[in-house]
Amino acid sequence: AVVSTQSTGVITCEGNAAYYEVGAFEYPLREGYSTLGWNHPGFGYSTGIPFGYADANAIEAVYEYATKELGFAPKDITLYGWSIGGYSASYLANSHPEIGNVIIDASFDDIIPLAIPRMPDFLQSVTENCCRKYFNLNNAALLPKYQGPIRLIRRNGDEIISTNGRASGNRGNQLLVAVLQSRYPALFKDPEVEDTVSDWLDQTSPVPRRLSVPGYDMEFCKEQLRNSVGPPDDTLGQGVNRDEKLILAYYLFSKHLTDCEGGHNNPLSRKYFKMPWKKSDDISS
Repeated sequence: AVVSTQSTGVITCEGNAAYYEVGAFEYPLREGYSTLGWNHPGFGYSTGIPFGYADANAIEAVYEYATKELGFAPKDITLYGWSIGGYSASYLANSHPEIGNVIIDASFDDIIPLAIPRMPDFLQSVTENCCRKYFNLNNAALLPKYQGPIRLIRRNGDEIISTNGRASGNRGNQLLVAVLQSRYPALFKDPEVEDTVSDWLDQTSPVPRRLSVPGYDMEFCKEQLRNSVGPPDDTLGQGVNRDEKLILAYYLFSKHLTDCEGGHNNPLSRKYFKMPWKKSDDISS
């Protein structure tokens, strides 16, 4: 289904056992975006079976329809993936780097760390093999290859994709780290920055994160980005001291992550559905 109201189009990718008729489709629609919704194979009136390869083929077909039949330019398309729909969005972003934006909401890095705790211990190897063969939903192997604008929305009360019921166990954390390390490896693979980012991900408010950054200076960050060639940028973070690294890391961390109240299945509040940050938003100001 598609509702056209403007030239910017959003393709929504629903979660498990969810349908566009009653799902995430409404979030971009209520903000006035042209919105294209679809159901996973085997859901609703969609034919096929809900395996990873079938889902990949389905989202490719949706993208072809959006660009060739509806006439959306790739740069004007935003992918929004909620929960397992994060895989669909990650797969398409990896296949089509020309896509304009990606928003991943309440999703994870890899299905296996979530599947294993839900199965008996003696079935661990069977679970791993089945997931890799039939349900290889490995977002962390796909999304970091896309270098366009990304926003990750983390539900701080998420009870589905957290392995310990807290923000520290949210598997979206690993996805965020994979994205940041692929874009700015010299900065986010620095051991001290890695430890600090881990501490930030244990928290659910930007206030203690900001307080942990000495002498936060936004103008310094903007100047560093003006001289940056990326993303990806293999050198960003080199030639600066410890405090400057943390300042720069916090700036980029906060631009890519949005903390959201509520649980996995709670409707997304309007204030959280925003287009991802672009470097040009800040360096031109």
